[in-house]
Amino acid sequence: MARRSRKRVAKRSPPRRRGPQKSRRQPTPLPVPSTNRPSNNLPIQMTSFIGREREIAEIIQVLPHTRLLTFTGSGGCGKTRLALQVAGSLVDSYVDGVWLVELAALSDSTLVHEAVASALGVPEQPGLLLRETLRRYFQTKLLLLVLDNCEHLLSATAELAQALLQTCPNLKILATSREALSIPGEATWRVPSLSLPDLSQLPDLEHLIQYEAIRLFVERAALSQPGFQITSSNAAVLAQLANRLDGIPLAIELAAARVKVLSVDMIAARLDDRFRLLTGGSRTLLPRQQTLRATLDWSYDLLLEQDRLLLRRLSVFAGGFTLEAAWNV
Repeated sequence: MARRSRKRVAKRSPPRRRGPQKSRRQPTPLPVPSTNRPSNNLPIQMTSFIGREREIAEIIQVLPHTRLLTFTGSGGCGKTRLALQVAGSLVDSYVDGVWLVELAALSDSTLVHEAVASALGVPEQPGLLLRETLRRYFQTKLLLLVLDNCEHLLSATAELAQALLQTCPNLKILATSREALSIPGEATWRVPSLSLPDLSQLPDLEHLIQYEAIRLFVERAALSQPGFQITSSNAAVLAQLANRLDGIPLAIELAAARVKVLSVDMIAARLDDRFRLLTGGSRTLLPRQQTLRATLDWSYDLLLEQDRLLLRRLSVFAGGFTLEAAWNV
């Protein structure tokens, strides 16, 4: 019996120590998005995105090193479309998603805060200014905010962006504007024209279609006239047309829409009167984006009076000009 008892005692496991243990607490994780909330509100694009591979690669390298990156450039150069493409590629990089605030339709600068709150579904809080509500909301978020078309609301947009960035450490802003917001820490990136072929040394058809401006014209023209393609008979005119439009996406798309009633040769021949020719953009666009003239008028109207005077004086130059020459007029 004693042997059995000793045997049983020997099999018992030793008591657990109740002394101090090393803490296994992990660092506080970043907030995770709600499972019933989408990670972005980016619109699905109805047309193909052409080129810009080099630009997108550069932007993705720049963005981690700045809290505010502003795409600048002339009207119709493709700032919005490029911003949407970049934002779409970064959705998985931000725990709380990527959110677009479209400012183009706003005419009242006091509505900028409301536009941001509406885009993200942030409700107003009793007793709090909406600006403070937004600050508290973004303070715990890791997200990318896309502010599109800021140029006519520069002061209001700049003030909001600065207030949020100063108090929300994990917030990044990607803005598009014809003019920089001009606040501390802002990095600007000028959106270039689409790539163009050299008219003096045109490549063969296989290489010509690789130029972004040519590819954009061909793809958009095929939407208006199914079966449209680049051929040996229209290649030279296409290259000339794209160059005369300076590789500007809006101008190229408006010209391409004309192939349903005009040949490429006829379109090129009428470019001297391009403001009458390049009309008839999408009915769903804002009026200032439906014609080339409206786009330029919008930019001109945003200028201060002394800037308009300078622009009128510079019109005496037929081509480019130096700073010294401009100073003299």
